[in-house]
Amino acid sequence: MATKNIVDTHALIWYLEGNPRLGANAKTVLDEPTSELVIPLMHDRQIVATALCLADQGETVAVLSKDRNIQASGLAPIIW
Repeated sequence: MATKNIVDTHALIWYLEGNPRLGANAKTVLDEPTSELVIPLMHDRQIVATALCLADQGETVAVLSKDRNIQASGLAPIIW
């Protein structure tokens, strides 16, 4: 089963802009045409809740985010 990648708003915007602040690993995921991307509605809590919900449904998930609060929560794997 492919990993569903939950994309933080900054990651998506920086990817679309070609901004060098985007993490190399996150860029690799976003560049991959077969990546399964999930884009929740903005707020950090919704991003983590989306990851938890998908994980509860048996999906393998990762969050593409540099957000320190999301990383510090330890609730979902982070790719950056």
